[in-house]
Amino acid sequence: MKEANRKDSARYLFMGVVTADLGILLIGVGGWNALNFETRMLDYAGGSILFLSGLVLICIDATRMKVAWNGPALTSEGTYLGKFELNDHLFEAYERRANNGASEFRLLSSPPVNPAQEAAFIRYLVNEGLVEAMWPNISGQIEEEANWAFLS
Repeated sequence: MKEANRKDSARYLFMGVVTADLGILLIGVGGWNALNFETRMLDYAGGSILFLSGLVLICIDATRMKVAWNGPALTSEGTYLGKFELNDHLFEAYERRANNGASEFRLLSSPPVNPAQEAAFIRYLVNEGLVEAMWPNISGQIEEEANWAFLS
């Protein structure tokens, strides 16, 4: 599915660049003195429309790439606690029930990280006091639930 989105994104970018270039070419042709006034005005109007259409397609691609850069919508089970950026990763924190029934503080990341990296990020958040800064009301509970991150 990601491959299809990349192809679709490349298609928008390519079509946008070609359309904008054709618009610029048409505006340039309109500047040619050998054409009569009506033809020149049509060339200017058509070139402007093509150029702006190309810019719209390029903007659509840029918007899609921004969303892709920030990562796909992260899905989790549990209570959403918030999101933050750290070391070029977008994290979404949530609290969920572990297999043994206890609460567990977890991070979803974009780009994805493996469990060892997730544990390292959680250790960093706890040790540097960032948990207290981000979630002052539940920081003690999070620190208790994050004990699994200190075992790895």
